[in-house]
Amino acid sequence: MPISYKTLFLLEADAFSLVEIKLLDVQSDDPAEVYFWFRFDKASHYLEHLEFVSMNREGAEQREFRQGRLQFTEASGTFVAEDGASSPVRVGATATLPPELDDAIQRYFIGA
Repeated sequence: MPISYKTLFLLEADAFSLVEIKLLDVQSDDPAEVYFWFRFDKASHYLEHLEFVSMNREGAEQREFRQGRLQFTEASGTFVAEDGASSPVRVGATATLPPELDDAIQRYFIGA
């Protein structure tokens, strides 16, 4: 049975996508059980769960993960991986995710 979720943010780089989702069928006061950030490699279709550390909304949106840092505005931003590699990202539409990304998210939760 497919999971039900809402896409909150989608950011596109040439080689990967970053996406934040909110699970709609989970009733919990723990944000870590409801909200998830993922990095999706477009070539391999590998989906990596990003481990959330903190966020800031002063000026641009900022998120820190164990695997890197993300900063973005309404149109674009930058993801800096833990190894220091910096990638520009574009803010994408959240209404419908690419099918391969949705498939990877569904497989993640089926196997979790």
